[in-house]
Amino acid sequence: MVNEALIDSLALHAVGNRINDEGLTLSKSALNIDDEIVSLLSPFFITPFKTDRYFNLHHPDGFENSEIFKAVASIFDNPENLYESSVKLAELLFDITDSAKIRGGEFYVAYFSECTVDGEETEAVGLYKSENRETFLKIYPTSDSFILEKEEGISLRKIDKGCMIFNTERDKGFLVAVADSIRSGDEKYWHEDFLNIRPFENNYTKTQSVMKTCKDFVSEKLPEEFDVSKADQIDILNRSMNYFKSHEVFDKPEFEKEVFRQPEVIESFREFDSSEIPMDMTFEIAPDAVKKQSKIFKSVLKLDKNFHIYIHGDRSMIEHGEENGKKYYKIFYEQES
Repeated sequence: MVNEALIDSLALHAVGNRINDEGLTLSKSALNIDDEIVSLLSPFFITPFKTDRYFNLHHPDGFENSEIFKAVASIFDNPENLYESSVKLAELLFDITDSAKIRGGEFYVAYFSECTVDGEETEAVGLYKSENRETFLKIYPTSDSFILEKEEGISLRKIDKGCMIFNTERDKGFLVAVADSIRSGDEKYWHEDFLNIRPFENNYTKTQSVMKTCKDFVSEKLPEEFDVSKADQIDILNRSMNYFKSHEVFDKPEFEKEVFRQPEVIESFREFDSSEIPMDMTFEIAPDAVKKQSKIFKSVLKLDKNFHIYIHGDRSMIEHGEENGKKYYKIFYEQES
């Protein structure tokens, strides 16, 4: 999570969409920005980065061959290279802006000499693109009335696309944070085509990976090997979610015992996840990852198109059976509200 950062230098270019016959307009130098503009832009540039999910720059032939990596490394090595590197980055972005769905916009490259991320002070380079315009109303007083004028500009509430690249983990392709406000459908354009990033393995990605593996096992392999109802599957997923919410550290044997309980189910899970979760794997559970993954842990039992049953607690309060060729669930409860 980015705690604070202050802009030292900034370059701005206009990157259009080649398919829409929009060009690339390069400024001739970095911007001169006063303290007031810096105080406005700094929170605008760091607010989107409130997650513990990080990435590394990537390239098929090694991250050091990434043009993004080279340009950013040049800035870290000598901040005076900001403008020259920003031109290269703008040209790279323009070259891949070739889909009619992608809007043109302003492209910013910012250098932060002092940036605090997860409590550690380092340098950072921010890459941002603003695409959307908002309408503002300007009001001018006259001697006896007011004049209203419409004006379009960029809102400082959120950036459309952005990333911050920190001068840490250089031997792995730098540590990269990506703005979480990116529209659905634009991830390929920004994450893959331009930045070309891969998840950085930390507590967040480990938590996310184990939770996904558990869900896949319960949804795919468990029904194939054992006689389990949908209610049983939901119960196991609920126990898994409860484990991640109630523990600070993941311990595989402990997790298996609390969630799967039966030795034969535990053995099946180990066969399923053998390449993903080593027996000695331990890590601090990341609450942000648990919150995000909870969206895919469904606790809803759908019965034809007639009923939805939400199962959140005691599995023994619901029974499954069959009578006269029809299946049924019997639900017990103590209070209704």
